Amino acid sequence: MLLLTTLAIYTVYVLQTGDAESIVAWIRRYRFIGFVAVFLFQTLLNMLPLPGEITAVMVLEIYGPYWGGLCLWTSGIIGAFGGYWLAWSFSSYFAGTRVEPYLAKMEDWLRASEFKGLLIARFVPFIPYHAVNYAAGLLKVNLFRYMLTTAIGVFPHTVAMSALYAGVRKGSLLWAVIGCMVFMLLAGLSWYVKKRTSGKSRKSRVTAE
Repeated sequence: MLLLTTLAIYTVYVLQTGDAESIVAWIRRYRFIGFVAVFLFQTLLNMLPLPGEITAVMVLEIYGPYWGGLCLWTSGIIGAFGGYWLAWSFSSYFAGTRVEPYLAKMEDWLRASEFKGLLIARFVPFIPYHAVNYAAGLLKVNLFRYMLTTAIGVFPHTVAMSALYAGVRKGSLLWAVIGCMVFMLLAGLSWYVKKRTSGKSRKSRVTAE
């Protein structure tokens, strides 16, 4: 989360220096076609195991914190579905990849409640965004619950990034504080869930012995 914040601030700095102004102007010139191209590109980054934080800030620069945030949120949902479908359809390809270490953790969370487990996986950064997509596809979780929890889980991260962008880029202290507060709440939730899950793991090991 700290890395995400650092990347966002650095990208805003690059935008302020004018190095990316020509790209932004070029995309804005094509209006609807440019929007579709940006949306599809961001969706592709969310679908494949590629970093999309810097391009996300570019989207906010082009379309602002409101429409840009909506674009990021929607592309995050559709990209998550794409990753889910890839893992579901080509499960043999993902066997033995970096997703494998996260499967056991996901299965443990899903055992009690699939909806709650998916929501935890989205809200806390123990499992990377792309790994959640692929692990859910490999485990063949219920698609409706997966999409609903993805929409809910991606939303606060999008709000935090959009607010932080508005605060830094537009010079709004209020939005900067809101963005930082959301990030801090997510970090606190992450710490709480990690503490709870590690405590349960130790208790189960003691019981087994």
